[in-house]
Amino acid sequence: GKPIRIVDLARQLIELNGLKPDEDIQIEFTGLRPGEKLFEELSYQGENFTATHHPKIMRFVSQPMPMKIARELLAELEQELHRAEPNHLKLLLQKAVPEYQPYLT
Repeated sequence: GKPIRIVDLARQLIELNGLKPDEDIQIEFTGLRPGEKLFEELSYQGENFTATHHPKIMRFVSQPMPMKIARELLAELEQELHRAEPNHLKLLLQKAVPEYQPYLT
């Protein structure tokens, strides 16, 4: 989906609680910490959304990983846990979770 700025999300949450941003609640910019992002994706490639009874609420549905692939990945992960190779574990996680971003860890 379309990226949304975290500050915009914070302002919306403040307003949804009946308060005014910058008056009732100040937003403090502290800079990015390790692993933090400036934008948060609302959905990822391969996800579809369906309507709910509320017009502003969507339900996202992801395609499940085929069982054969899931079993293979779990077996590989189990083997790697015994070897304790962090770099290879990260590669396996990247295969299992396409949205995984190794530069944030």
